[in-house]
Order: sequence, then structure tokens, then C-alpha cells
Amino acid sequence: MVSQEVLLVLSILVTSLLLFLTVYFMITLSDLESDFINSLDCSARLNRWTIPRLVFMVTHSLLLVAQYSWVMLLVSLPFTIWLVYSRLKVKQGDSGLYDPTEIHIRENLRGAIKESLGYMGYHMASFFVYMWLLVSLMSMDTDNPGVSSRGR
Repeated sequence: MVSQEVLLVLSILVTSLLLFLTVYFMITLSDLESDFINSLDCSARLNRWTIPRLVFMVTHSLLLVAQYSWVMLLVSLPFTIWLVYSRLKVKQGDSGLYDPTEIHIRENLRGAIKESLGYMGYHMASFFVYMWLLVSLMSMDTDNPGVSSRGR
């Protein structure tokens, strides 16, 4: 069995990758909003990272299951399920989750930016919660090295 510390470090790494991807999505969407790039380039950039983002989200949820962290899993599942649902909702033959003909519509662009902001807030909060859990777990282990932390 993998230790709790290793699972938390893996969770921190996956969450930091997801946070990086979310910031990339926000920058790309902001560039489209400011007309620095066209909708075709924006959609191609975002759709390229949609599947890896989905894989990282599912991996993140599986790491939470491995940690028996049910509360964090309940918080994580709506975000993961929404991303899976959005990906499955894409019609056959469309270019991906972000369609170049629809992303430039003001309401769709605003919706994508708000969705990215929600994901960014969630990933940032998750990152700091995992850091706090790792630090508290490591500090419990160093208080009394000869005493098991499970016996407290």
C-alpha cells in the first residue's frame, strides 16, 4: 500500500498541473476576448488540452479514492462530472469542446471564462488544502518519531 504522504504529494502534483492548465485556458480565452488571437487558434489551443485535462481530473478523483478522502472527493466529483459531461455532449464531427464558430459569441465566451474561473478557484483551494494536509501529516510524524501517529 502506498503511504499517505506519497498520495498527498501526487495529489499536489496533479492539482498543480490542473491549475497550470486552467491558467493557460484563462490566458487563451482572455487573448480571444481582447482580439489578440482569432477563434480558430483559440479553439485549437483549448481543444488540444481538453483530453489531458479530463485525464488529470479523473486521476485526481482516483487519488482521492485511494486516500479515503471522501469529503474532498465529494467536492471534486461535480467538477470532474461536469467536464466529462461537457466532453460527452460534443457532437460527432465538431472540432471539440470549444467550437470556433460558437466560442466568439459573447455569451459563450463569458461562460467559458466563468467556468475557467470556477475551476481555477477549485484547483487553487485544493492545492492549498493538500499542502496543509501534507504539512500537518509531516509535523505529526516528527513530534515523536518513536510513537506511531495512529495511536494518538
